[in-house]
Amino acid sequence: MMSAVSRALTLLLTPVLSLVLALPLSAAAADADAGRDFSVTAHRGGPTRSLGENTMAAFKHSLRSGATALETDVRRTKDDELVVLHDSGVGRTTTCTGPIGAWTRRRLDRRCVERTTRKPVPHVEELLAFAAVRAERGSPFSLMLELKGSNWSVIQVRRVVNLVKDAGLVELTAISSLRPTVLERVRRLSPRMGNQLIVGGWRKVRQTRGLVGGYNVPARVLTEQRVRRLQRRGVVVLGGYAQTRSEWRRLSRVGADGVVTTDVAGYRAWLG
Repeated sequence: MMSAVSRALTLLLTPVLSLVLALPLSAAAADADAGRDFSVTAHRGGPTRSLGENTMAAFKHSLRSGATALETDVRRTKDDELVVLHDSGVGRTTTCTGPIGAWTRRRLDRRCVERTTRKPVPHVEELLAFAAVRAERGSPFSLMLELKGSNWSVIQVRRVVNLVKDAGLVELTAISSLRPTVLERVRRLSPRMGNQLIVGGWRKVRQTRGLVGGYNVPARVLTEQRVRRLQRRGVVVLGGYAQTRSEWRRLSRVGADGVVTTDVAGYRAWLG
């Protein structure tokens, strides 16, 4: 039989425990266990003049150049299949035109190719399979998958999370988004999967502090004090889309956890 004291303690602690369980898993703690490494992250896969963004060829080139992670973009087709594509339309990077939402994946595969590699738009499953093979062979890299657009339902987010789980890559992957609600859905579906909120300024960081596991922030708004304050809370801080040496120097000076850049080779050369 539970004593009166035990019952009182249970009633007192239950709300506290519920609150703790509802809080986001510390990104630093998760990364310490998982080994995610976003120190050199290839933005959109690290395209070059001859290798288009978000292509398997660019992904492989960036890894050979020293990237520790690939940042890429996930879009949904008309039939709700998942492809690796940045824009809401296919016209800039492929031989076809129109919004991605007007194309089924099968029709996209048959009719459209990426302009530089002349290959079809990659499926998310293709990228995950490539990452899984690399991990099995002892050459793992981390993935940052940005869910593009605002209309990601719980069912659609679950689809992405389950694909990552099925590939055995939860501990090497973070989901990124401009929208905290999308990341909240990711956290609830897979607390151990990393998450990154993409922000354009510090105001959004202040508004969402304690709600996400990491931030992708422009170098210009980061200071040593701001970075340390977040890191003390277990938050990962990345310098988003940093292309110049002055940005790289700033990120190094303030102690950011990593850089997101298309110029992987240039950044590695700058590091020396």
